[in-house]
Amino acid sequence: MRSSAARVGLATVSILVAAPAGCGNAVTTDVVGMTGVTADAQGRPVVIVAACGAAYDRIAVSDMLDRSTVPATQVNETLLTMTRETPLTGTETVSLTDPLAPWSASKRFEPTEPDGIDVAAFAEGEDRTTTSVMVTRAEYQQVSADVVLVRQGERWTRAQFDARACDRDSWPEVTIS
Repeated sequence: MRSSAARVGLATVSILVAAPAGCGNAVTTDVVGMTGVTADAQGRPVVIVAACGAAYDRIAVSDMLDRSTVPATQVNETLLTMTRETPLTGTETVSLTDPLAPWSASKRFEPTEPDGIDVAAFAEGEDRTTTSVMVTRAEYQQVSADVVLVRQGERWTRAQFDARACDRDSWPEVTIS
């Protein structure tokens, strides 16, 4: 399992890589809402997105690299992009392996193949994204409908996710050991 420090390193690098614009100007990305991983009523893992007043039409799944073993310049590979015509504005779950309309996937995907994944929703052409969730293969395979994995492997109940996702002031502080 990756340590909290490795996960924070991943998140920091992802933000720094995405931040510079081609013209040399810094880009400010608004972070609105939250993405998590939970299970549906049948126990199958799904992504849950709380848009929190924003509108999202994409979900990106990237390879979660272990920053202690790869060069700092190595970019996380996008493993899957899911899109929809009408943006999501509420809270919704979607399967990474078998997305239902209105979602469509760029290709078939098996989330248990990579060591870990980093998932976030975003809006095409906008500098806006949700808080991503980083999940190891083992965590993904053990999700249940009453727990939502968020941010860097934190476990919230579904009720906590519903109450907290759109209220940053209620989020527990991330402690790094």
